[in-house]
Amino acid sequence: MSENELRDVLNYLGMQRLREKMQRMQNLLKIANRDEALYREIMLSLGYKNNKSQFLELALLLPYNQIQELKDKEIIEQALLFRAGLSENKNNLPKHFDLSLRMPKNRWVFKGTRPTNFPQKRISDISFLLTESIDSGIFSFFNNKIEENFVENVDASISTKIVKKIMFFKNVGITRKKEMFFNIILPYFLVIYENDAKRKTFLYDIFLFHSSLNENSTIKKFKRKINEKFPETDFETKTIREYFGILKYMQNKVN
Repeated sequence: MSENELRDVLNYLGMQRLREKMQRMQNLLKIANRDEALYREIMLSLGYKNNKSQFLELALLLPYNQIQELKDKEIIEQALLFRAGLSENKNNLPKHFDLSLRMPKNRWVFKGTRPTNFPQKRISDISFLLTESIDSGIFSFFNNKIEENFVENVDASISTKIVKKIMFFKNVGITRKKEMFFNIILPYFLVIYENDAKRKTFLYDIFLFHSSLNENSTIKKFKRKINEKFPETDFETKTIREYFGILKYMQNKVN
């Protein structure tokens, strides 16, 4: 297989992975409204490999419509930490706040989790986005940003700038924001814009042209295998579509 043929295969698999994510969003929107669906997916993504189900449970215990009632960033963070069983502080919580709905602290996995990914840190970070979005709703928050940054023609440079602008909010690192955009925001809004050809093309073009995300262990493992087999190639992942393709390929191999 030549390098070009390999990239063709990865691009095909990358689109397959994106379509699977879109199908997940379609299914989720059948059981939750637009704000709740997006909120749950963002919360789920905070868990990385060790605490995904825990963050989804937390999102169900403290749904987005209740987050919107809290208004203040410190209270939102406090409410999430209390419901998560990670804090006993309830001094500033509203009188109507149900104190009986809590997760046990031992539900959370700390072993093998980097301190920067501890649930307390993730909750603190995401509280900024939740606070910024509560007036309009988290769906409208991102929908408005997509509308504001819509252009007819997208290339590699423009796609990078657009993603940064859409994902502009406080206290979450740019690497994590890019992961959130391509794994959640992009497939979610491709479903929302199902009947809007221009917006769909805009988002697909971002997917086609944007450079690859930072390499994780799966990408590095794939590259080592390719470069061992084809040492003259010195293979590098160029686009997010190829990045998705590698993840899909490695997933298929495991399954």
